[in-house]
Amino acid sequence: MVTGTAVAVTIPSVASAQARISAGAGAGIAGSTEGSLSEGRTAPVVMVQVSTAGPIGIGLEGDGWWRSGSSILVAAADIQLHVPSTPLFLKLGAGVGRGDPDGLGTISGVAGHVGAALDIGPHSSALALSLFGNGFLVYTASRSLQMVDAGLAITRR
Repeated sequence: MVTGTAVAVTIPSVASAQARISAGAGAGIAGSTEGSLSEGRTAPVVMVQVSTAGPIGIGLEGDGWWRSGSSILVAAADIQLHVPSTPLFLKLGAGVGRGDPDGLGTISGVAGHVGAALDIGPHSSALALSLFGNGFLVYTASRSLQMVDAGLAITRR
């Protein structure tokens, strides 16, 4: 009975110690492929990411963009590469997205994701501030959605 309790307590502790969790906010610009991104609309964004720690992490990221009457949500599975000897992380992934960036109707489709994060703070610390930046393209046959965001996150590593 004691062994079962020790295993039940140890497994979640080890699993959480191997995770990198970030949550942050910033700003983004979004538009459809009916025009260029420079004609897009700006709005606040939120970002949440969970990935495995290490030189190559696998994880999930969700980004949300909100403006009165419009919103975008994108969820992607990512591979996160930690650039050796630096606090830089590069992200590449795919997922799904849904939104109405320009008031022309909701778009839902397959999403591609590229991004980066830079941890600020001592490497030995369990917490860091992270600068993040992401680019998304949500594809549909009729028209696609594009979004770029950047901001500051709190990261547990």
